[in-house]
Amino acid sequence: MTTGPVTMPTGQENPTEPDRAGMHRSCAVRSLRYEWKRLSSLRSPRILAGIVVLIGIGNGIDIGFNAYSPGALADVLQFAPLASQAPMSAYILFSLGATAVSAEYAHQAARTTFLVLSSRRTAYLAKIAVTSAAAAATALGSTLLSAVIATGIRTARDEPLPGWPGMAAPLAAFTVVMLCWPALAAGLTALIRHRLPVVMFLLLWPMALERVAGILLSRVPGLSAVPDHLPFAAARAAMHFVRDGEDAEDAGFTQALLGSAIHPALGLVIFCAFTAAVVVAGGMAYSRRDV
Repeated sequence: MTTGPVTMPTGQENPTEPDRAGMHRSCAVRSLRYEWKRLSSLRSPRILAGIVVLIGIGNGIDIGFNAYSPGALADVLQFAPLASQAPMSAYILFSLGATAVSAEYAHQAARTTFLVLSSRRTAYLAKIAVTSAAAAATALGSTLLSAVIATGIRTARDEPLPGWPGMAAPLAAFTVVMLCWPALAAGLTALIRHRLPVVMFLLLWPMALERVAGILLSRVPGLSAVPDHLPFAAARAAMHFVRDGEDAEDAGFTQALLGSAIHPALGLVIFCAFTAAVVVAGGMAYSRRDV
């Protein structure tokens, strides 16, 4: 009887050595599938998406019958972030991210998630990935529908088409900003575990409170440039790629609505960095809690 070490046949793995990479991939796939099924089975996301699509149709009709300057055209296609201080589609769809986290605590399902999935971090990232992708795809799809409708109307009326190629950069920034909003909502909800304060913050801060904070900071010596770099002012600057000229009559009014004079690329970096910081903080809180 031999007492040497046991060797496994070639091509077979030791069953006592789990394939950790495979386990993580399986966990990620199951998490993504679960989040998608959860989101697609709810009625409220469909209603919200329908509202965004209806607004997109209205925008398309509006553009079809009115000749907008390039800057105004970009603003309309982005769901008027200058007028509402953030894309209106963001106000409608960001709750997808908040609900993905808050529903687990409200229905006491967080413990089940933690027991079934091998990685809480993977579950958290799946929530952010699915809700952010769904919100951004809905907003961008509605915007593209606006462009199709506007093109059809202007072609039927034998009028010149808008400069669609010049809208590529603003719409790309718009899509990135829309990706960030549900992620922000999910991260903030994971931090405080309640959806209502998150909803109130994301509604009030961009529209009013950030303006007040900017005014107060601008009065502090050495901090006059800080208001331009606040996160939601930076997001508006990121989407304002098309500028109609500084000598235009409404340039001052537009700049006041914008609230930031920084370059669009820098604005996008600031807003993405702010989102990433909130997501990481929320992920740490989500992963460490037992219930």
